[in-house]
Amino acid sequence: MSALTLSEIPSDINTYERLLVWAGQCCQSIANGKEVNVVAGTTSTPIAQVQVSKTADNVDRMIVTAYLPVDYDEINSGDKKTWMATQDIATSAPNSNLLSN
Repeated sequence: MSALTLSEIPSDINTYERLLVWAGQCCQSIANGKEVNVVAGTTSTPIAQVQVSKTADNVDRMIVTAYLPVDYDEINSGDKKTWMATQDIATSAPNSNLLSN
């Protein structure tokens, strides 16, 4: 488990969108190259990654992808939030450059 300390979230993150990209970059960092086979018979994919790409509407966009393991018993629990079913992907901390403004 890589524990999150809320005070480590950089103070200039002030929107949900920025929080999502930051969290994706932290997951990419702690995954440290781990991959998952998403489609049988194809090459593996990073378990978490953040990329920049120009989409068909000619806008540069951040693309956040994560294949996080889940506990289905937790997802189906009627008294817990769905995000609590997410299982850890690593025990390491994110790179220190992600923990400051």
